[in-house]
Amino acid sequence: MYKRSNIITCMLIYFSLLYPLTHADVCVKKSSCVCEFSNGTGIDLSSAVKSTFYSVDTFETNADESQYSFSTYLYHPCFDALPITNKSVANNTCTTSLSLCRYKKNLTLNNAKGTFVFDEGLYEYMGTSNNTEFSADGSSIIYNNGPSSTIVQLVCAEGENKLIVDSLGDPKNIVLRFYSRNACLAKIDEPGRSFGSTLLIIFFSFVVFYLVLGICTKKFLMGATGIEVIPNLGFWTDLPNLVKDGWAFMINGFKLPTRGAGPVTSPDPNSYDSI
Repeated sequence: MYKRSNIITCMLIYFSLLYPLTHADVCVKKSSCVCEFSNGTGIDLSSAVKSTFYSVDTFETNADESQYSFSTYLYHPCFDALPITNKSVANNTCTTSLSLCRYKKNLTLNNAKGTFVFDEGLYEYMGTSNNTEFSADGSSIIYNNGPSSTIVQLVCAEGENKLIVDSLGDPKNIVLRFYSRNACLAKIDEPGRSFGSTLLIIFFSFVVFYLVLGICTKKFLMGATGIEVIPNLGFWTDLPNLVKDGWAFMINGFKLPTRGAGPVTSPDPNSYDSI
């Protein structure tokens, strides 16, 4: 009995204290730039998309300052786009649609002439929207490009959207920051059904209700059997003829077909009142 009470106590401690910590709310990926928490809030970068890439420039130098590397990082959130690239450069990998690309150009010292010379530059593929994942807290998007990856940290900020470089320390794990008001936590609006869809749902719901209630009434209260259980059977049987007559009446200019001579009646059989 003592051991059983200890087990129950441990379980209660786990579910009351440890379980919430080990099962924290996660921002579930809905698309390449949208994730949502269980309470309906989340991150949505859709409104941050523009026709061109966001870009940021950086430069690095080696220890003896004989070479300078100038890099431009290009970022397009939500879906892939094709940047303007020099396809003639060997090993250029930014020739397909992508979300992340780096253009790198080196300025190297020519010891013989004592001058610096630029190389042709190179476009390097860094990630696509089809291979992304959100961090658990929704604060960053990881663009996988195995064995490398690029992390875009999402920073909630007012003003103009801006891309900066956070860390270049690990060439295989570059970290960028994207400042935007769209990176702020907000209510995620799920796509709603249209007004027409709502009307159709209501209409068919009434049809089903009408049939079920009518069939039950005729079967159990009136003792009908077979096809007679269908409510208003005479009307539904005659409906095709009624539609046909209505169509003919409309084509005839909403006038009854002219009838032959006969005894005078009131109202006139060719008038609208005789319908």
